[in-house]
Amino acid sequence: MNKISSLFVKNLASSVSLNKINSTHLLKLIENVCEHIFEISKYQINNKQLHKISNHPNILLKRKERQIVKKKKKKNYVINYNTENSNKLFQQIYQYIDKAIVLLPEFGPNGLLRLLYAILKIQKFEKNKRRKIVTFKYIEYYLLQHSVNDKIYNFWKNATTNDTILLFKMFVLNNYFSYELLSMLVQKIINNIKYAICSDLILFLNAYHIYIKRKKKIQNYKLKEVSLPLHFLTLMYENIVNSIYLISNKELCNFIVVYSIYGKNNTMLNQRVEIYKKLVTYIEKTIFAYSPEQLITIIISFFKIYNFTFEKNNNDNSSITSNNNKINQLHHNNFLKQFFNTYNNENIDVRIKRQLEVLDTSIKNNYYDYDTLEYILFNIKNNISNLSDKNKIKFIKLVIKLRNVYNINEIIKLSVPEYKIKFIICMLTQILNDSISFLNFKYKILPWNFKTVFLKHHIFYINQKNTQSNVHELTV
Repeated sequence: MNKISSLFVKNLASSVSLNKINSTHLLKLIENVCEHIFEISKYQINNKQLHKISNHPNILLKRKERQIVKKKKKKNYVINYNTENSNKLFQQIYQYIDKAIVLLPEFGPNGLLRLLYAILKIQKFEKNKRRKIVTFKYIEYYLLQHSVNDKIYNFWKNATTNDTILLFKMFVLNNYFSYELLSMLVQKIINNIKYAICSDLILFLNAYHIYIKRKKKIQNYKLKEVSLPLHFLTLMYENIVNSIYLISNKELCNFIVVYSIYGKNNTMLNQRVEIYKKLVTYIEKTIFAYSPEQLITIIISFFKIYNFTFEKNNNDNSSITSNNNKINQLHHNNFLKQFFNTYNNENIDVRIKRQLEVLDTSIKNNYYDYDTLEYILFNIKNNISNLSDKNKIKFIKLVIKLRNVYNINEIIKLSVPEYKIKFIICMLTQILNDSISFLNFKYKILPWNFKTVFLKHHIFYINQKNTQSNVHELTV
């Protein structure tokens, strides 16, 4: 366990001895203790964030920051001085869990889920990882062998499909990736897919996505990967899309994100087109029911879905397929325009990094409509100070690329009037000049990462000598 100040720690010892405690009382006690540890973690001071020194080029400013850090260490030492590593709360938490493993058959599916969720809450406080692995090994042995022949409590007869999916998710969130256990849970989900509703299927897809992401981060991991059969994935996609009216907006966004990642390799072309059309027709009817954050996730995901849905048709050069591709592209652009317009009208919270991600994906996917991107462009320009240097360079490159498209692209010149193109180019140069003027104001000497970008795109760094001082300016 990490060090936590004794001011926030309470002694939550049981009023009943562990020899006489029953399963319901023990489970409630474990939940209270883990919830208490999770709540006091909000008041814990992170020393790494307090003592972080910024990489400033000026040496004098670095010295000042080091002096401030020393003062913060002295103040923080008083807080961390009186800690209780030997508190009864931390001494007895594993005794409670060991007793819970003994009484595991009495918990049932619901009690086991509550126990796994309680262990998840104290995950970041755990230093003894071996102890945690041993507890999960006991749970795995119970689920794989002991519960099969248990005729008294009948664990799997009382477990629903939702319980099995939640068990799979809890083991994944606790970073326990046993192939035998997870494959057994997946096989039970596949066998009982008839009894699962759409919310359960989306929950399972989301949990499987978390499993693949976390397993890729682990280096030198020799265990097998639990894979889903293709017919099972196609059946899940069909069930979700056919009963799309029964799921919430959050569940729909989660499904769209997962489908945009795995739909390319797991579905046939005809099924992709059918899923795309059903999603578009439903979302167009309920477009005003989504939050701005959900609109952003749908916009980013639909660029990916459109690309792998119609990429095979784009490779064919026949006249029929080319006409169909043009119609699909127009419908897709109109669909995205509706999303951008609703996002621009309903957005209140300013999240610059997320808006920069939307701008990046739209320009990479050849979406150059200035009327819908204008709000995002000016919003990022007005709040460019909140971006890191890497994202500032990224934004400047995107604005330059968008301006070059309106200068060079002949298709846009045919579809957009000439006076509007001139207006758009003037506005984009104004955005570029304002962002460059901010850099002139912030940096006395421009860093090399900015200089390379400006020299590449012919934005010159001029040193003008005045009578009073040297003035460094950037010109487009």
